[in-house]
Amino acid sequence: MLNIKKPRGTNDFFYDSSKNLEFIENKIKNIVKLYGYGRIRTPLFEYTELFTRGIGEGTDIVGKEMFTFEDRGGRSLTLRPEGTASVARAYIENSMQNEFAVNKLFYLGTMYRAERPQKGRYREFNQFGAECIGSSSPLIDAEIILLNINILKEFGIDNVNLLINTVGCSKCKPSYNNALKEAIGNKKDELCETCQRRYDINILRILDCKNDRCREIIKDIPKFYDYVCDECKEHFDRLCEELTRIGQSFTVSNTLVRGLDYYTKTAFEVQTDALGAQSAVLGGGRYDNLIGLFNNGKDIPAVGSAMGIERLLIILENQNNIISERLDVFIAAFKETENEVLKIMQKLRANNISCDYGFSAKSIKSQFKYANKRNAKYILVLGEDELKKGMCRLKNMDSTEEKEVSLNDIHSNIEK
Repeated sequence: MLNIKKPRGTNDFFYDSSKNLEFIENKIKNIVKLYGYGRIRTPLFEYTELFTRGIGEGTDIVGKEMFTFEDRGGRSLTLRPEGTASVARAYIENSMQNEFAVNKLFYLGTMYRAERPQKGRYREFNQFGAECIGSSSPLIDAEIILLNINILKEFGIDNVNLLINTVGCSKCKPSYNNALKEAIGNKKDELCETCQRRYDINILRILDCKNDRCREIIKDIPKFYDYVCDECKEHFDRLCEELTRIGQSFTVSNTLVRGLDYYTKTAFEVQTDALGAQSAVLGGGRYDNLIGLFNNGKDIPAVGSAMGIERLLIILENQNNIISERLDVFIAAFKETENEVLKIMQKLRANNISCDYGFSAKSIKSQFKYANKRNAKYILVLGEDELKKGMCRLKNMDSTEEKEVSLNDIHSNIEK
């Protein structure tokens, strides 16, 4: 007998867990429509260079978390570890800039990272992302932040902490990098091994380290804001003004850089204690130089965000805040009346009424138990005597009210 189990860090979603995911995804899709975002679907795998160049070779994702393989032609392919690089590639390849000056896109799909699995962090995971390409306005930064926070609010998650920072641009990042190296100076050897490598390869990654000793060393480092150029400073000031004007509270976090190299100017993260300890549920930022990598050096301003669906699912399950869809009608039939079941269900479904029948259930009692398990709103009992009169019995499972109704008029007796 084969004893094959799912790969470590992956999940099977079925019945209630699958319905809960659909509930979350459908609600997100309805919300993003209000903001004018259209869905984009990109391949599950891309050429590896898209991520090594786009995300950055000094990042943890590229350095140790990608699922990379060669195809039969010897070309290196990688399962997508995040969505933004793929969206940027699709934008250029399909000349989307010719369709609209500003493209507002969102995605819902699986991502893959070879990291140590833990609760809310998996090797295959679902992610929602929003990307706006073509606008350099800090207003769109504010809108993407508010879009994500409003999604959390729609799910009843109000206790959130918005962290923002400016991470400069290609003109002013080098001066901050030099200031950071000088500030850490002779403490480099006290950093963890990973951060000692980051010091020489990409020193900004040190700001993202979770090691307590490293965090202690960098607690008094210079602020990014004091080293950014006038353009970046003006952009960040305007973002803060807009968030304040709208009434959205935030905290400026001087060490917030996020885990990807392509961010410029705005970086943000939304934390919540709904998972227990304070932890990030979503994040994002501006990436004005990413698209230029695939566009002959011609930069196009863009800003985006990403939210882990599994983390959101855990929060909602902890809060008992999942509203599962109920089956409208469950049909309970006797052996003598079973031949009429499919015809009745066809009529109900034609009237947009969900229904089912316990095809393997034998007794009426067992069928009622199954209807309860399916959380049906109504049970339609199809008895032989009622059938001869063209009638059935319809029981409301919430009020327990039961009445005899015409088989031709069942749908008008169902409260949708």
